[in-house]
Amino acid sequence: MSEASTRGYRSAGIDWARLLLNRPVGTQEAPRAISLLVQAWRDGVSIAGFELGQLYEHGVSGSVEEARAWKWYGDAAAAGDPNALARFAERSSSAAREEPDASKRRADLLLAFKYYAAAAERARHEDWPDDLWMTWRYRRATLARVLDREGMMQQVADVYNEVRDQYARRPRTLRERLVSLFRPWLRP
Repeated sequence: MSEASTRGYRSAGIDWARLLLNRPVGTQEAPRAISLLVQAWRDGVSIAGFELGQLYEHGVSGSVEEARAWKWYGDAAAAGDPNALARFAERSSSAAREEPDASKRRADLLLAFKYYAAAAERARHEDWPDDLWMTWRYRRATLARVLDREGMMQQVADVYNEVRDQYARRPRTLRERLVSLFRPWLRP
């Protein structure tokens, strides 16, 4: 795995970190896994931020660090990582279920819709297999129906158009296509 990293496979560190963390309890190497994920993040692999958020949210070496987890989720969402966007959608949806005030509940539902729409749009643009992001599309549709019953269809349409515009696929330049095609053979 380290050879893959040194040859420029930016996401190899994520796989390596997962292997280190999937060892039996007591033999995990959390500090090394974190280091690999941080390096992958610095190399521009946005899912590394989501993976770090997961580590901190569910506990690294037995301790949960909620603030650090959401910092990493936020960074990954800002970079357009679909998983991180969906995690924010889950959080907003949970907040809506617990909110007694109707207007705040609607705002949380609209925010959840926005994040699910963004997650689905990013996954679509990255050509993810449909089954990996189908749940996000269903949740987006369900939230749109719920918000429609609340008389908010115009806000839903506005948010959806905003998300579509934000994540509109721009055509890759010839240079970008050639670099991605020949990256495995290029020396770092």
